[in-house]
Amino acid sequence: MGTVTMEDIARRAGVSRALVSMAFRDVPGVSAATRDHILATADAMGYRFNRLASRLARKAATTFGVFLLDLRQDVYADMFDGISAVAKTNDKHIVMAVGASDGSLDAAALETLAQSQVDVVIATGLLLPDADVVAFNAQVPLVSVARRVDGVDSACTNNLRGARLATEHLLGLGHRRIAFLANPQTDGYLDRRLGYLAAMGDAGLAGDVVVSRYSRQQAAVDAHGLLTRDPANRPTAIFAHNDQAALGALDAAAELGLGVPGDVSVVGYDNSQLSRGASTNLTTVDLHGSDLGRDAAELALRRLADSDAPPETRTSAPSLVVRGTTGPVREAG
Repeated sequence: MGTVTMEDIARRAGVSRALVSMAFRDVPGVSAATRDHILATADAMGYRFNRLASRLARKAATTFGVFLLDLRQDVYADMFDGISAVAKTNDKHIVMAVGASDGSLDAAALETLAQSQVDVVIATGLLLPDADVVAFNAQVPLVSVARRVDGVDSACTNNLRGARLATEHLLGLGHRRIAFLANPQTDGYLDRRLGYLAAMGDAGLAGDVVVSRYSRQQAAVDAHGLLTRDPANRPTAIFAHNDQAALGALDAAAELGLGVPGDVSVVGYDNSQLSRGASTNLTTVDLHGSDLGRDAAELALRRLADSDAPPETRTSAPSLVVRGTTGPVREAG
């Protein structure tokens, strides 16, 4: 019989290789019953784990696995800055995996982190279904950033409040035809839509929701459709689900020769680095990405210290940053 590997044990025990590795290393997140089952299976197969060698190799340093949804969205870079600061202060290593804006690489990226034997995963912007996130969390502890997942540690912002701030700002400037470029994929973006609709409803107005995507190019196409409506139905303001979509709306306005904010006001969401540039000067909702990253990393440390602690959700307050893309509605005539 050849040398028994962790893959062999995983197949026999009916679990993942990552879970076998975690059981041998006493990593938080593995139940006592599961650990006993794995160790008993390994013993029956004649496998002996060299704990001393493992500890010397790791030098007792836990590793954060960090998932970033999309490197083109610089709000995730802000979140990473916060995570990295906490990791550095606490002598934690970081292994990073990157997904795709449509969520198609989420599962593969998480599996890569699990196979890398990280001790906890901090995931920014996951688009996986809640059930899949919970299932992964049962194998490797996970902290969700910018999206609340029941049963999983989460660091998020109050998107209902943030969307209200943006919409009420536009209402206060006299706008009544306010369109919302929405993204339907996650609960965080759903909350932004709900906050917008609530603020419009409180003002006695119907919402005008157009489903778009993360892509700046697609948002420009969708905004172009809004801005070429007949004058009676054309929005005087556009609130976009994130800054990338807001930039698409600005592109559409420029293509049509419309002034911002003279002809149309535009509000984004995230306060990403792109929004802060002098040439953009975008009014936006600040979700304080770096602070979200710090909160998530602190939740990861808490989980490593106490694997049996109940899941915790930390919800931070967003704020409105008024810049140059919003102004009073232009009177007809």
